[in-house]
Amino acid sequence: MENTLTEFPDADMDADIDTQADAAPARKDNRKEDRHFVTALARGLDVLACFRAFDAELGNAELAQRCGLPKSTISRLTHTLTELGYLQALTDPVRYRLGSSALALAPAGQQGADVLSVARPFMQELAELSQGVTSLIVRDRGRMLIYENCQSESYLTLRVPVGSRVSGLTTAAGRAYLLALSPAEQRQALTAFRGDDKVNAAQAEGILSNSRDEQRRLGCTTSFGEWLPDINSIALAFRPGSSLPPMTLSCSGPNALVPPAHLLEKVRPLLLQHIRGIEAALGVAA
Repeated sequence: MENTLTEFPDADMDADIDTQADAAPARKDNRKEDRHFVTALARGLDVLACFRAFDAELGNAELAQRCGLPKSTISRLTHTLTELGYLQALTDPVRYRLGSSALALAPAGQQGADVLSVARPFMQELAELSQGVTSLIVRDRGRMLIYENCQSESYLTLRVPVGSRVSGLTTAAGRAYLLALSPAEQRQALTAFRGDDKVNAAQAEGILSNSRDEQRRLGCTTSFGEWLPDINSIALAFRPGSSLPPMTLSCSGPNALVPPAHLLEKVRPLLLQHIRGIEAALGVAA
């Protein structure tokens, strides 16, 4: 998948990965013309979204950098979220982690955990066949978020861990996700992806059109060196149930180990088969 990589000896490649996946892009308040949009609420949710499994404690300076907001604004937001129990303040120097109110929301995501328990065996078989990584990916506003990874035994250290966010337009996962949406949902998601990937409307429409043709021909979407040089991936999305949004299953790896021909000829048939298997196990109508 386009969002999971090995540790390469090439330092420049490592730097590219860190820049494009691990760092959260600053978000601009560009919806002031929407009178129904509550900017203060959006900023508070952006703060909560900064907390990931691999950096569960953050300070105001880090939060300000990730959210693209002044530190004084972040201080007010973290104070409010702490008062409401969504953050817990750690002492001297002041850092924060998710509080009990945020954790209380976790049961609402239990269905996602159920999907994961069903999908994981299928993912591991795909990882072993591909000799790379299989990832379950969901959308997080203008990006795609890695929900789970399974890797082959021959694979090295993951460079893009669970909880990382990656491009929605240059990855096979993001493209597959778009194709699983209704027309109205697709318009909204495409606009969000455009904002984070900084592409114009014509470019985004071209990517969507090409992806639609590709899935018609192949049954999946691809990204061969488009997200990062020498990284190949294929992906297909599925609806895990009426109450959950689409999820994407993606297989990827470096070109030296996982060339396009291997993904298309060997891995693709099993990916299509396993998507049907996951849907059947979840009781999703074809």
